[in-house]
Amino acid sequence: FILVLIISLNAVHAQVLVHEEPRHQPVFQNKEIRILNVLVPPGDTSQYHIHNTPSFFIRLSNTITGSQVQGELQVAGKSKAGEIRFENLAPPNNRTHRVWNADKDTFHVMDVELLMKKAAFDQRPLTLPNLKLEIDTNWVRAYRLDLLKGIDFKTKNKKQSLVLVSLNASTFEIRQNGTTGLQALKPGSFFVIKRRQSFSMRNSIENTSQFVLLELPPK
Repeated sequence: FILVLIISLNAVHAQVLVHEEPRHQPVFQNKEIRILNVLVPPGDTSQYHIHNTPSFFIRLSNTITGSQVQGELQVAGKSKAGEIRFENLAPPNNRTHRVWNADKDTFHVMDVELLMKKAAFDQRPLTLPNLKLEIDTNWVRAYRLDLLKGIDFKTKNKKQSLVLVSLNASTFEIRQNGTTGLQALKPGSFFVIKRRQSFSMRNSIENTSQFVLLELPPK
């Protein structure tokens, strides 16, 4: 009985909220979103952790992985860089699971938790050059953005916040909040573009640069 009790207590203790799990590092938070940079080294396994908010996932590595929902069988998987998906993990759809890295390279994912209690869009999707709508939900809209050398991306949003996430390494001339500078980006580099802010950037390298743009509902 004591052994069973100890095991049960350890199992309960091992369950942490996703942003408290050591491999899920919070890198930004406001009232709307919490961005987690997820890095699982080769051969490592996360703790069991709880997802209990609508979330948007951006995979940033090509990695052989595995996962296990608590109380269920293990499932093998494979991460493909550039894959994106939305899951409404708010109760009763919350999930407690663990993930591991069965590859030789680091497993890298960005998890954007959507913290708004209610969400709905009251305007049509964005129509900007080189922007393609891929996922459209009440909680978030996700677009693909591909920019060739010398091509600009500009936006001046009034009602909604935006999150721009880089999928590959690149160098850009960025103008935000009235300041301009050249920045080297890597997979997972991101910009939070708040309401009523202007933002622009220009590709400075030969290769096409790829991004995911998240549009959040207006308040």
